Amino acid sequence: MTKDTNELLPTAEYSGPVSRTFEVDPSKPHSTSGRTNGPSDYVLAAGAVDRDAPTEAPDTRIGRLRAYVTTLQDEVNEFLTERMKSKGEEEGQDLVNPEEEEEEDQSGL
Repeated sequence: MTKDTNELLPTAEYSGPVSRTFEVDPSKPHSTSGRTNGPSDYVLAAGAVDRDAPTEAPDTRIGRLRAYVTTLQDEVNEFLTERMKSKGEEEGQDLVNPEEEEEEDQSGL
């Protein structure tokens, strides 16, 4: 993607016990196919087809914005997932594993 020096870049901010600002680096590659959106690997392995997969963004201002927002979404989702895992470990809680839950459902327990 090209870098337009007059282009505004989106940011995101998380406020809580820990605050964090997320910013887009336009010199890095961006895509609308995010790491944290769409069906999970578990669902895809079960044979599901992602019919809502986004189209690749064209190299236009709106296309770059779509890709930048997807990058921000991935970074925020990964940050929050890590925070939830850390908090669960601190409190001695197990996070639900969908594969284990599925096995329990099939065994009739």
